Amino acid sequence: MKKISFLLIALFSIVSFAQKKQIILISSKYDFQNEKNSYNINNMLKAILTSNNYQVYFDDEILPMEIAQNRCNALTGILVDNSNLLLTKIKLQIKDCQNNLLFESAEVKSREKDIQTGFMECVKLLSPEIKKYKASLIQKKEVVIETPPEIIETPKVSEFKTYLNCSFKEVFNGFHVTEVRDSNGLVLLSMQKTKNPVIFIASRENATGVFTKTGNKGIFEYYIGDNYMIEEFSFN
Repeated sequence: MKKISFLLIALFSIVSFAQKKQIILISSKYDFQNEKNSYNINNMLKAILTSNNYQVYFDDEILPMEIAQNRCNALTGILVDNSNLLLTKIKLQIKDCQNNLLFESAEVKSREKDIQTGFMECVKLLSPEIKKYKASLIQKKEVVIETPPEIIETPKVSEFKTYLNCSFKEVFNGFHVTEVRDSNGLVLLSMQKTKNPVIFIASRENATGVFTKTGNKGIFEYYIGDNYMIEEFSFN
């Protein structure tokens, strides 16, 4: 069997980004805001995250059941304001449900004197930062693990017998049974059908095993103690 390489992709893998949008919760009112969505910051942040292929919800709105029941199915986006009298300065942090910091953007700045215009300009500047975050996740989360070749042990045949000129005969004696008989009509095996039409459960007085029929040949495999036995049957 050839060696197989498995590509394990962590949570933010190429597949997950292509097939399912990552969910991010953001606040409708951050600590530096006096009221919800002041300066239109929160709506703009939601729009920018959405345009970067994230599924975004405000943390005070009705959430999908998968998020409401388990907040670890979503990330949290936090805006940090470091503005002063001369500059509007913000950065974006993304954390998981255990408050681990997964990403912190570069601090974006605006010299606009109007506060609302300055904040709106800064939020727009976060878009390329978000793209950097997604790209870095795709690249660093790939891990290739090579598994050793699977070793299948074949049991050693202790004895091999061949029976020629045999025949199949279906009988009914309270059970549906197929018999394998030799050229003199002596019953060699009694067999019962399985879901596979070429595989039977076969038995005789001293052995029970598996019988496989292919064309005009059949193989009976069974154990006697630790001894692996094979018998071949050739049919007319």
